[in-house]
Amino acid sequence: MKQGFRHAMSWLHTWGGLWFAWVLFAIFFTGTLGVFDDAISHWMRDRGRAAATAPSTGAERAQAVAMAQAYLARQAPAGEFWSIGLPSEEDSSLRVFWQRDEDGPFEQRFLDPLSGAELAPGHERRTEGGHHFVHMHFEFHAGMAGIWLVGIATMAMLVALVSGIVVHKKIFVDFFTFRPGKGQRSWLDGHNALAVLTLPFQFMIAYTGLVVFWFTYMPAAIEARFGGERDAYFSTLFEGPAPRPMRHLAASMAALAPLMQQAEAAIGREASFVVVNHPGDVSAAVRIFGRFDPAAETDRLVGRGSGQVQFDGVNGDLLHVQMPDTVRGGPVLATQQTMNALHFVRFGGYAMKWLYFICGMAGAAMMASGAILFAVKRRKNGAAEFGTASARVYGAIEALNVAAIAGLLLACIAYLWFNRLLPLDWENRAAWEVRLFFLVWMGSLGHAAWRPPRSAWREQLGVAAFLCLGLPVLNWLVTGDHFAAALARGDAMTAGVELVAIAYGVLLLAVARMIGRRAAGDVAGAPRRAAGRAEAEGA
Repeated sequence: MKQGFRHAMSWLHTWGGLWFAWVLFAIFFTGTLGVFDDAISHWMRDRGRAAATAPSTGAERAQAVAMAQAYLARQAPAGEFWSIGLPSEEDSSLRVFWQRDEDGPFEQRFLDPLSGAELAPGHERRTEGGHHFVHMHFEFHAGMAGIWLVGIATMAMLVALVSGIVVHKKIFVDFFTFRPGKGQRSWLDGHNALAVLTLPFQFMIAYTGLVVFWFTYMPAAIEARFGGERDAYFSTLFEGPAPRPMRHLAASMAALAPLMQQAEAAIGREASFVVVNHPGDVSAAVRIFGRFDPAAETDRLVGRGSGQVQFDGVNGDLLHVQMPDTVRGGPVLATQQTMNALHFVRFGGYAMKWLYFICGMAGAAMMASGAILFAVKRRKNGAAEFGTASARVYGAIEALNVAAIAGLLLACIAYLWFNRLLPLDWENRAAWEVRLFFLVWMGSLGHAAWRPPRSAWREQLGVAAFLCLGLPVLNWLVTGDHFAAALARGDAMTAGVELVAIAYGVLLLAVARMIGRRAAGDVAGAPRRAAGRAEAEGA
């Protein structure tokens, strides 16, 4: 009975782990990069040397909001949504967004915060930045379908972790065993060691990742009590005013600048965003969000919030105030926010971020080694689980392994190259960076299907290594900046991105060379093995 159960768990761990390993590797790797999304965004915007031009006083911010409101009133006097993003150290422009109707597209422009004039597309390096990796991590840029894909893969990860513990009954002994240069045995030893090393972290990160979207994955209670009206549910939970439906009755908007100044006084922080729902309608509502203060939130597991104030958008009446670092919704939301803080490493400062980064990379390596182990084992043993189709199935799995692992690494570093190579005035520049990322990733699958597995591994890892090592050179040629200059001016984020890219380049180059040497050794040893087989058959 015990042998049957362990055998069933082994099958579940092997095949369930394989089918989801490709998705999970992408989730883990991009999520680990997303730990430093602010630093990546800082590098990609090339703001390290730029002089700050953001309004610094309350009067200047109020003037910027007034200019943005006048611009939005000309572009979309009545509609579904307005948003004004105030300038910051990372983005000195005044950002305005609007949506004319509920199903219409969002439109965006950038204004000079001092004059209100619309800025040309090439005035700054527009980019999705490090947020691209965050979106890849939780929804693959696929909206709700992507969120469900990530949720299913995360559940499969929890199953694989439990089944892996059952299968490896000597897992803690195996943790201290590593036999290099033994092919399949070495891959298994490495897989086991990485799994045990990061096991608590992986359980925590998978579980908290599911809790982040609990209202999506477990909607039954909301459906039962509120009849599917999520707005009503969240209004009750957050103890705030209920969302107002549009009434389609025209009304003049209140001036936003005085409301912003009133909100800043109420929450004791500078404003970062002004959002208007249903502008130009009697149902208009204004929400003003404070700016995050990282120094005040470094050691918090709950209550991370910048504060917000809500006003009636027509008469300017104060409707609601939520102070910074407060939790609304009672113990339910406090628990969920604690899980969020654990998942998004919103505590402990840079020391904790680096710990998450190391554990995340180890987790990604564990998934990659498991997928590679599957292929190595069947290649060595000549398995035929699919009869006459086995060779084609295993060939497809090897190609998917290359594309999911080496191809993703290549696409990620290529994304940073596109940031420097695309013209600054390119229309929808940020969207094209993401599109080219996916084109490179899809191209890696075609290359992996065309080339023999070892050649595909060597070539894709070699190109990725070249791009990593060449990134500082590219940045110097395009912008005139480099990590030595960044270190000299105390810009740790810019220097850190390039130094980490160099470290990755050295590692990937070493792996590509190792694969090349082994492939050459196999070719050189083939005649001897063939002669040995012939001699044995003759005997």
